[in-house]
Amino acid sequence: MTKPTLNFSASSPNQESGATDVLWQPSWLHWLISALSGTVEIEKQTAWLKKHNAELRKYNEELRRSNAELKRKNEEWLRNEQLSLEELRRSNADLKKSNAELERKNMRLAELELKLDAVLPKSNFSLIPPNRTDES
Repeated sequence: MTKPTLNFSASSPNQESGATDVLWQPSWLHWLISALSGTVEIEKQTAWLKKHNAELRKYNEELRRSNAELKRKNEEWLRNEQLSLEELRRSNADLKKSNAELERKNMRLAELELKLDAVLPKSNFSLIPPNRTDES
């Protein structure tokens, strides 16, 4: 009677061969190199991402500071514009009052002129003195 034998593939170790089996070693080393290469690549990418994230955080912080400064300047400008607008409104109200006063005075002068025209004869008499010449 013969002993049954187990068939293993050429690329995997069999029970009779050791860890240094020539057929098994290249695939195992290939796997290890691939795994380590992948790990190194992942570590490189992770390091790059950490560096890039730090740069983005720094840039983001600069933008926040810039935004805060622009917001402060905008609020200051708006405050100044509101003060200027209020000052212009007060000035406009004062000018309207002054204009109304001048209109009342002009109306009063027009009334007085009408009364003078009615009282004074239409002759050569005038309230405005004649221009003197040097001949007199």
